[in-house]
Amino acid sequence: MAQRPFQTGAVVNLSNGESSKEVTIGTVPTNKRFHVKFLGINGFGQPNQPLFYAVHVTTGSRIGIYPIAPSGSAGIAEPEFPARYFGSQEIILYADPGSDLIFTVARKDTTGNVRVFIDLCGILVDVRARSRADR
Repeated sequence: MAQRPFQTGAVVNLSNGESSKEVTIGTVPTNKRFHVKFLGINGFGQPNQPLFYAVHVTTGSRIGIYPIAPSGSAGIAEPEFPARYFGSQEIILYADPGSDLIFTVARKDTTGNVRVFIDLCGILVDVRARSRADR
């Protein structure tokens, strides 16, 4: 079974007044399965404004939604985004061939702008064609 490293990412921007947004991070090639091994988040927003993050993957034709808990925050000298929320973690997720990888960012307080970067890293694995015996 052939494997190769794979990495993809996306950016989500929430404008003043927006409470949530979903973006497609990427689509798994039709002849591969994506074994997600690691993810990283760098969010820039407003102080004391918690953000919700989740990754959606399709495995076995079922969509799973996996919330992400960032590990830290810090104030920064940036007028538009005075707070930074960050974290990275090892994970084990599997995404079906041809499925979309989706990332959600949400917040309760919609004051100010938010920008969140997500990166996923893992391995693309060849999916062999099913023979009659496998069906």
